[in-house]
Amino acid sequence: MYDWTVPTFLVADAVFRQHKPPGEHPERPERLVAIEQALAAAGLVGRCERLPVRPATRQEVLRVHTQDHYHHLEQLLRSGYGWLDPDTYYGPGSWEAALCAAGAAVDLALRLGQGSGNGLALLRPPGHHATRDRAMGFCLFNNIAIGAAAARAAGARVAIVDFDVHHGNGTEEIFASDPDVLFVSTHQHPLYPGTGEAAFVGVGLGRGATVNIPLPQGSDDAVYRRCFERVVIPALLRFAPDLILVSAGFDGHRRDPLAGMALTEQGYADLTAMLLGVQPRLGMLLEGGYHLESLAASVVAVLEVLLGDRCLRPARQVTGAELAPEAEAAIALARRLHGL
Repeated sequence: MYDWTVPTFLVADAVFRQHKPPGEHPERPERLVAIEQALAAAGLVGRCERLPVRPATRQEVLRVHTQDHYHHLEQLLRSGYGWLDPDTYYGPGSWEAALCAAGAAVDLALRLGQGSGNGLALLRPPGHHATRDRAMGFCLFNNIAIGAAAARAAGARVAIVDFDVHHGNGTEEIFASDPDVLFVSTHQHPLYPGTGEAAFVGVGLGRGATVNIPLPQGSDDAVYRRCFERVVIPALLRFAPDLILVSAGFDGHRRDPLAGMALTEQGYADLTAMLLGVQPRLGMLLEGGYHLESLAASVVAVLEVLLGDRCLRPARQVTGAELAPEAEAAIALARRLHGL
């Protein structure tokens, strides 16, 4: 049974709002403003233990990124506003925000891996698309990979679960050959960035430690619940991690403008509760989510689970359309490929 007396850590800081686009952009500071206002209105902030924010060290970043990538961003991001690709901007506050997002991921991962409790980190810029040597998809540094690498260096066995609607191609690439980091991703397919095929299960010693479950457009709470019950949770139980880190993207919500899934805030709460049942050392790191109201409501629901205010719904209460054949086939394929 989960011990609800353990602390819930919260990372939230104004530095993450200093990463600002040069014009209109879905990944904007207002995302954090909406979340923080909703958490305050729900009376949740004061019940969490706040973690201070500090920049990641060069050594922490270079565990997962190349020196060329680090130096390129360091020089470019201090030059004013600009674009790294058609999707990924930077501005005068981006360098400090990016380093602090990575540093917060490290500190949360180490605090959980070496102690007890769970946590939520409200980070910007997001990170899961950033590869070893490339910023892309709104992401500069790969926050969750940097945090996981720090925990690994401290001796922890780490699982990363990515339920963002987009595949975490950067995280997958970074850990593809590492047998001691399990990467599990549920994502809409086809969709940006076009990766995440079920057949990719890792390389070399890491074969089997990458689990991709590409799901069809329109997948709802019932589909995700079935996916977690049949693939994600069994894979985690077999791997037996000391710590689970989550790329917590909320762009799979039915109201999100950048994708086509049909999750609800209670659906996200259910997924969080299921993960918490596997490993109470659970760290949630913000990735996507671009409809401000549904993003804020989903984060509130997740934090309520971490604090013990909201529980997993009984399976009979999770309603939705009959699972599409494509969803059933994706779940069955993942089970077969990984011997679940």
